[in-house]
Amino acid sequence: YFVITRSHCSAAMTETIVCPGCGVAVPAEDLNAHLDNGCPSSSSGDATSLGLTHMDEDKVCSICFEEGKILSMPCCGRDGASAQYCSKCLAVICQQGQGVGRCPSCRQHIKIDSNGVSKTERKAQCVMCRQHKIIVDQGMCDACLLGSRFTLRYECSRCHRWQRIPHPMWRYQSLPSEFGNCSWACHQGCGDYTMWRVSPEDARRIPDMECPESWGRREHWLEAVRHQRRSGLQLQQGSSSGGVCHIM
Repeated sequence: YFVITRSHCSAAMTETIVCPGCGVAVPAEDLNAHLDNGCPSSSSGDATSLGLTHMDEDKVCSICFEEGKILSMPCCGRDGASAQYCSKCLAVICQQGQGVGRCPSCRQHIKIDSNGVSKTERKAQCVMCRQHKIIVDQGMCDACLLGSRFTLRYECSRCHRWQRIPHPMWRYQSLPSEFGNCSWACHQGCGDYTMWRVSPEDARRIPDMECPESWGRREHWLEAVRHQRRSGLQLQQGSSSGGVCHIM
C-alpha cells in the first residue's frame, strides 16, 4: 500500500494551451479571447487553407477536420468560437483514457453520454487524499486517479535516488528532463521535501493528453484521436461505466 503525503508547490506554473485553430500557444485563461478576436482561423479564408472548401464549417470538427455531429461544450464553447468537436472524437478521447479524458481546449472535467456533454462538478471527499475536490471517477479526484494508474519512478533532486510516487508529479515539470517545482517527501535518505523528475522510461508511459503543454505532446494526442476516428474504432461500452463515458 502507499502512504499519501501531501505535496507542497513552491511556484505556480502558467498553463498554456495550443489553439486548435491556428496552432499558436496561448495562456489557458486567454484561449477564448484568442479564438474570438485574434485567431487567424476565425477569418473567412481559413477553411480553404485546411482544404475544407466543400464542407459546412459549422459542422467541421477541429480535431478530425471532418463534418460530424458537433457537440456543445459547456466548459469553454461559445457561439462563433472556431474550436468545436464532434461526438466521435470526444468518444475516442473518452475511450483512450479508460473512461476518463479531457476537453481538448480548456482541459476542464466533462462527461459525455446520450444527452450530450456536461461539466463534471460534483465535489466530495476523495477516497485517496481525503480532500474535498471534484470527483472524476472511482470516488477519486483527477490527481489521485492518475496516481493510482501511473505510480511512476521519480528521481530526487537532492540525493538523486529513485522513489515510486502515487501522484502525477510530472505535472509540475516544464520539460521531461527538468525537475518539477512541486515537492514531495523523500524517503530514500533526505528525510525532507524535495523536487522530483520522472524517469525517462516512465515518461513514455504517460498519456499524451495528460502531459503539460510545454512537453509538446498535444499534437501526438490529437493525431492518435484522428487516427482512431478515421479508422472507425467502435467503443466498448463496459458494464462498469453503465454506458456513460467520462471525459476529464
